[in-house]
Amino acid sequence: MSRAMRIPGTILLALLPLSAGVVAWTRGSVEVPVAPPEAVVDGLDPVALLADVSPQVEEIRGLRFKRPVAATVIDAAAARAYAAKRLRFLATAEDLDAEQSLYELLGLVPSGAEVVTEYLDVFDEQAGGFYDPTSKTFSLLGHMPRGVGPFLASHELTHALEDQYFDLDGRLAAARGNDDAIFALSAVHEGSATLVMASYAARAVAAGRLRSSDLEELQESDAGRGEKLQAMPPVLRRQLLGAYLLGATFLLRGRVGPIATAAYPASDVDLCYRDGPESSEQILHPEKYWVAAKRDRPRRIAVGDAGRRLGEGWRREGTGVLGELTLGCLVGAPTPSVADAGAFPGGGAWTNAAASGWGGDRWEVWAKGGRRVALLATFWDTKRDAEEFASALPVRPGLA
Repeated sequence: MSRAMRIPGTILLALLPLSAGVVAWTRGSVEVPVAPPEAVVDGLDPVALLADVSPQVEEIRGLRFKRPVAATVIDAAAARAYAAKRLRFLATAEDLDAEQSLYELLGLVPSGAEVVTEYLDVFDEQAGGFYDPTSKTFSLLGHMPRGVGPFLASHELTHALEDQYFDLDGRLAAARGNDDAIFALSAVHEGSATLVMASYAARAVAAGRLRSSDLEELQESDAGRGEKLQAMPPVLRRQLLGAYLLGATFLLRGRVGPIATAAYPASDVDLCYRDGPESSEQILHPEKYWVAAKRDRPRRIAVGDAGRRLGEGWRREGTGVLGELTLGCLVGAPTPSVADAGAFPGGGAWTNAAASGWGGDRWEVWAKGGRRVALLATFWDTKRDAEEFASALPVRPGLA
């Protein structure tokens, strides 16, 4: 496949963390009023940009915008503040602290790592614009190459369009407390927007609207290099990259490789919004969702009274679900690099035999003074699956 047809994978790097969609103001040829932007970025009017892109997004996605959404221009500090607010939308500060303690206890991140800061730094590096489902507003930043604006807009417009029909934040809020389910939902959101962007980009290539200089400028930018993203601990990088890359291949029912020539699967995406995947296992192994005879719903697992057996003075700080995607990192599953993004590797590039066969899990973090322990209960499809997982667990102090 030509280099040009791999462009969507490269542009993806500009759209990674906490992206949630953009807006639109036309229905076919009917003009819809739009709130004016606060400013113009490098001569690029966000209202004009989105009005130009929205009809093609509607055509690819097969839906029409119901109402206008405001557009604005913000600076990097405001964008970082938004990213921090989005982190708090699904988790309290206590939840985030407990999850970081869990990752440290399992050896998934270094002790004392500033996980939230790493997320925000990657957002600073990667974000060129975003759609906020709370305010229904598209915000544009000024550091992305001008020629990339339409591609970013096509991705974000998809979020805004689907938000008007399916309430993106409502779906995520319903899964609070289960990070694995939230990942599965996010994979549908981001996979859909990535496939629309890929179709939009393929049309731009065919029409000669994408200049090689635009791509080169993106590749040379901080977002294009993705150095902060690549430097993240694998467990964090796979959660960010996976929603986009695995989400796209999942919606294509497991097709792997560059996606620019793939037809947008509108009916399948609509199905996923009505009765979607519930776990990262289904995203990693699409047949466990798409093939009725193989559909594998996650089990609800309880740790039981193990925490209380720790003795007096211990209290539970947090609980949740890791899922195959995250547990895989514990037992040696590979994590594709930023350089692999354009190839859209399938689930086999993200998991391994030790993590496969996952049926459910539940973790708890308990604390007493300055001491913390993590409890993890897992359920597996077969005895062999359970044994493979147990035998692959790392041997190190503090992990029993």
